[in-house]
Amino acid sequence: MWINKIGVIVGLIFTVTFFSACSENEVVAEPESVEIIAKPIKQNGVMYVPSELALIMRQMYDNMELVNAHLKADEEVPDSLLQGYEDMLTAEATNPAEIDDHYFGFATGWLSELKVMRETPTLENYNNVMNACVGCHQSFCPGPIPKIKKLKLVP
Repeated sequence: MWINKIGVIVGLIFTVTFFSACSENEVVAEPESVEIIAKPIKQNGVMYVPSELALIMRQMYDNMELVNAHLKADEEVPDSLLQGYEDMLTAEATNPAEIDDHYFGFATGWLSELKVMRETPTLENYNNVMNACVGCHQSFCPGPIPKIKKLKLVP
């Protein structure tokens, strides 16, 4: 008699535990911003430590991938993904001699497009930000252009 009652109680506890564990919807928070850390990279057999500007550009790309995903899903874009890029105006570049008024013109233009995107996060404004990236990279460091173009969204 007692064994049956203990079996029923253990069974009930197991069932309640099982169903409560299965019914919990664990929400995994998406990172608000991706932070890139300077790590030496082996490139053509030579160890290379990315410059501050290269790291900002990589963070920019990774964050724009997240913005892209939010826009595709018709979700609100976290403001943290669209802030903090003013450092591109003062960051040390891989080739500091290339940083001139031409570069600053592109950089401030990109920051202006980003401001518009932050105020009105639409597909068109996002693509304008991507176009500003491509425009700059046509003059400086053209290597990432194909990768950047893949971030554009089709209306």
